[in-house]
Amino acid sequence: MHVFANSSDIGDEDESANQNGFTMIRNEVIETEKIEVVMKKKIKDSLSIFDKVGVASADRFDDLEYERHPRKRMDDFKSIIVFAKADPKSDANSMGGFSDYLGTLSAQSEAIEYLESMGYKCLVVVGEHRDISLVRMGSEAGVGEISPVNSLLVKGFGLTAALGAIITDAPLEADEKVSDICINCDKCLNVCPIREIANARGDISKCACGKCVPVCPM
Repeated sequence: MHVFANSSDIGDEDESANQNGFTMIRNEVIETEKIEVVMKKKIKDSLSIFDKVGVASADRFDDLEYERHPRKRMDDFKSIIVFAKADPKSDANSMGGFSDYLGTLSAQSEAIEYLESMGYKCLVVVGEHRDISLVRMGSEAGVGEISPVNSLLVKGFGLTAALGAIITDAPLEADEKVSDICINCDKCLNVCPIREIANARGDISKCACGKCVPVCPM
């Protein structure tokens, strides 16, 4: 005997199927978001030796030309992890380097090993890599904001922070950007030998004096 379902019953079944499908998709999205958050927490725990750690998503660099874009280093990157370590004794000779070399290197290695264990690629960026800007990365990751002399101003640490970054194809939750750290006192600009106007490019090859570092009150 053939049993014919009522058309309203079929409609209910279709609606139920659609709802179940939507619920599954929503749960998958939520699960993905949870993974991104959990991964970021694990990475930040690994990098806890640093004073500031932030994450920027790939879309925050869409305005950059290819030659200065992080994509030049990793074409399919999705996130950049930026870390800053302040050194109140920083001067021209130590600019760009971490004072606790072994400790900071160990922390970076731990974060990289974790990401690689999850199946993701990693690439470390240090101060010597002039083609892509650590300062821009730090700004986009919420570690600090760009100062009048184009270095990264980190709240509570002024211009004393050395920077490093890890470019990865891991999809991590991005941190909020920060602003209004600079009080526009222009003390850094007044001692800068390569620029008279805030955020002017200047001759970077002559920027090695470190005069701006001790005068920043932030």
